[in-house]
Amino acid sequence: MHLPLYIGVLSVLVTTAWALIDRMRRSRIGGALLVAFAGALVSTAGEIWHAYTHLQLSTHSGPIAGITSFFGFIVVVIALWLEERHDRRAATDDV
Repeated sequence: MHLPLYIGVLSVLVTTAWALIDRMRRSRIGGALLVAFAGALVSTAGEIWHAYTHLQLSTHSGPIAGITSFFGFIVVVIALWLEERHDRRAATDDV
């Protein structure tokens, strides 16, 4: 059952895109949010590749595609964590 994984990857992509658009409307875009969106794109591409290999009934590149997806997700998590730390520091500096 890969469907929950695919739904999760698409949710991360939509959420980071939404956050990026919201940030563009409100203020300048930070680099961390752009990196998070790029990571979500890499993760989505990895899962599309993974699904494609399953549909081709091939197992040769499936692990590489899965690792690509995982790497993209880790990039998203780290970038958003750094963005949150930056926002928290900026808030305390303003006080």
